[in-house]
Amino acid sequence: MENEIRIASMTHTLQIVGCHFGVKEPFWSYPRHHHHLFELLYCWDGEVTLSTEDYEFTLETGDLLLLKPGVKHHMHNNSAKPYSFFNVHFNIDDQQLRDHLSANAYEHMKKSTIQQTRLPACLQQLEALLQTELQNPDRHGWNDSAIVLHLAGLNKLLFQSQVLLLIAEVAALLDAGAHLHREWDRRSTTTEVDIAHAIESMIQNNMYTDIKIEEIANQLNLSRSQCYKVFTKVYGMSPRQYLTQLMLKQAKQHLLENELTIEAIAAKLGFSSISHFSRQFKRWTGVSPAQYRPKHFIRKP
Repeated sequence: MENEIRIASMTHTLQIVGCHFGVKEPFWSYPRHHHHLFELLYCWDGEVTLSTEDYEFTLETGDLLLLKPGVKHHMHNNSAKPYSFFNVHFNIDDQQLRDHLSANAYEHMKKSTIQQTRLPACLQQLEALLQTELQNPDRHGWNDSAIVLHLAGLNKLLFQSQVLLLIAEVAALLDAGAHLHREWDRRSTTTEVDIAHAIESMIQNNMYTDIKIEEIANQLNLSRSQCYKVFTKVYGMSPRQYLTQLMLKQAKQHLLENELTIEAIAAKLGFSSISHFSRQFKRWTGVSPAQYRPKHFIRKP
């Protein structure tokens, strides 16, 4: 290369919750429910029928499903054959990627499509990591008849990297339009998920202005209690807790990625003083902004 290339600093958080490798008996079913996180569901073997509020389809061996947060669904295995699967509930704080993954209520990708991607290799790597961890009795326990693995060290990092690669491959498929079916709720009434996403967007766009939930409610023609109820139901946290996560992420990024003074960062984030910001940051993380910041960012007198 003729020119020097530098990659801009980046800080993103991946949250993994409720990750399973499982087998369900013939004629198994699970009642209607929803999650406040994204869900990826892969059918290892057998089949399972999934019903949303307005559509029903069957996930067959080798198929993959992406569900966006808040989509109510019911699952049942109508076969006399066991159903085995891998699923992961996740959240990622890159807003552009979240919007991309949330474009539709769900994405059903057939085996013939995902076989042309790195998804099968990622899933095999995850299974291999599982088998490795099962060989170490110090790393797992039991909970409700299931083995619970406590990943650590390199294997924890490898597991997270494979989940990120899964998400990246799914996002690439969406870009290519390589899906079997995508069903958007076209009913005239606004769904709870749409309302929650509208609230999230307003929080994102006004995070530095100290916008009040009452103002968001008024703009959406809702009551304050409706805003709290709907947002908490879909995202699993209150609007205030969500805003706190955003502010903490921004504070960490500024401390890690640029040489602004702590006073300038406090002002940029809308805090009334550096002492207010420092107290709040320590309440969030247990350390002060100065302690969190890398040493090479500390300005010399």
